[in-house]
Formats: sequence, structure tokens, C-alpha cells
Amino acid sequence: MMMQVAKEIAKMKVKEVPEYVKSVATKENITNKTLTFLQRYQEKYIKTGSIRPLNDVLISVGILGYAVSWPKEYRHMQHEKEKAAAKAAGKGHH
Repeated sequence: MMMQVAKEIAKMKVKEVPEYVKSVATKENITNKTLTFLQRYQEKYIKTGSIRPLNDVLISVGILGYAVSWPKEYRHMQHEKEKAAAKAAGKGHH
């Protein structure tokens, strides 16, 4: 579904995209697509006893953890750069 939407958007002019997204991203459409995905996922992986759901959870938690911690890490990195620049300029930090 997402690939189909991406292909459709790629064919459009920029000013046509918002109207297309509004027509595709309705609450009902998203709900139906999500439920269909979950039912297929359950049939394919959960009911068969596959290890895939565990892998998906672990990968998702890792990505989410990285996304949540990134702003703090970025601020720390910027602070370290400022500290190094101030030291190189001969000024004290803080």
C-alpha cells in the first residue's frame, strides 16, 4: 500500500499532492488498512509460531529508543563542539 501511494505521489505535481493525501489518508481508510495488515500478520507469523514477531518487536524497540534519545545526544554533541571551539579560541567555557 505505501509503495503504491509513493508511486502515485511521484507521478504528481507538488500542488496536487495535498489533495491526494487528504483523499487517501482518511480515518476509515487508515483503520481498514491497519486492521487488514494486522490480520494478515497474525495469520502469517503469529498463528504459525514464527520467530518474526519477536524480531520485529526487538528491532522496533531499538529504533524507537534511538529516535527518543537522539535529541539529547545531539544537544550533547553540540555542547562538546562549542566547548572545543571556546577552548581553541582561548576562552574559558561557561
